[in-house]
Amino acid sequence: MATVNFVIPHLGRIEMLDATIASILAQTAAEQIAQIIVVTKNSTPLLLPEHPKLQILYHPEAKTISEQRNIGADIGDSEYLAFLDADIGLAPDWLATCLLLLNTRPELAVVSACQALPANPGKVEKLRTALSNAALDCTVSFLPGRNLLLRRSSHRQVGGFPEQLQTCEDYYYTEQLSHLGGLFYTSATCYVHLGEDQSLRQTFQKEIWRSEYNLKSLQGRTVPLREWPSILLPFWVLLAMLMLGLSIWQPALLLPAAVLAMLPVLAYSTRLFMLPGHGLNFGFIFVFYMVYFSARSLGTLAGIRFLLPGRG
Repeated sequence: MATVNFVIPHLGRIEMLDATIASILAQTAAEQIAQIIVVTKNSTPLLLPEHPKLQILYHPEAKTISEQRNIGADIGDSEYLAFLDADIGLAPDWLATCLLLLNTRPELAVVSACQALPANPGKVEKLRTALSNAALDCTVSFLPGRNLLLRRSSHRQVGGFPEQLQTCEDYYYTEQLSHLGGLFYTSATCYVHLGEDQSLRQTFQKEIWRSEYNLKSLQGRTVPLREWPSILLPFWVLLAMLMLGLSIWQPALLLPAAVLAMLPVLAYSTRLFMLPGHGLNFGFIFVFYMVYFSARSLGTLAGIRFLLPGRG
């Protein structure tokens, strides 16, 4: 019987980690779980319920999430690896469903589940879940690292996660895996992101941090054509912001700057608004994307420093 090691990088929010582990132990295919390996940057003991399959590794010196994941993946010899974030509530059939897909479709390299809403979700949670589920039951160009199931041999073949990246490591890693097979995003099972953004303020703060390694993550890989719009968009927005600032002295720049700024916001807002089932009005989606693109632009700009020799 094939077995799976679950690998979870951790820092802080012990209650969410506890819920994540509980959702793993509640799997219908629990007999196929070899180990649950938590690699934490905490230096003090984690107060978690003991379980024979749970192993906690303390590595406060780990520099990146990638390093934590690679440390955990080096433990054991299970055939499969499941990478989770420390704030993920898996559906009980997650492991059985994802294993079945990976075993019956040899052309796939990775299987990941769609995102489900928690009880009483806020508007930001609804929006981010709809955004996460924009493309389902198909192969995609990259996947977030929240829930990934793959063969251990595939992880070794791509050399593990890129330890030089503080963020964007999951996009880099899964893009490398896409050269071995498809990255499949399934609606047959799901997870709840327990640590999802709760407000626009939180989104703004997190997106600045998330996007700081956008440019550095391009190094060492072939960037597909479909990814270039999202790479260039922050610079588009930065140009519009610069033109808006200059319009104080050159009023003629005001209209073209406003058009430049609004075009991507309108395009992305319309695309998301047309998706079924989210129940959000266009005005809120529009405001979200204004916040989102502003934060991504600032984060990308700040990340230029990591391209300099000896930085990052």
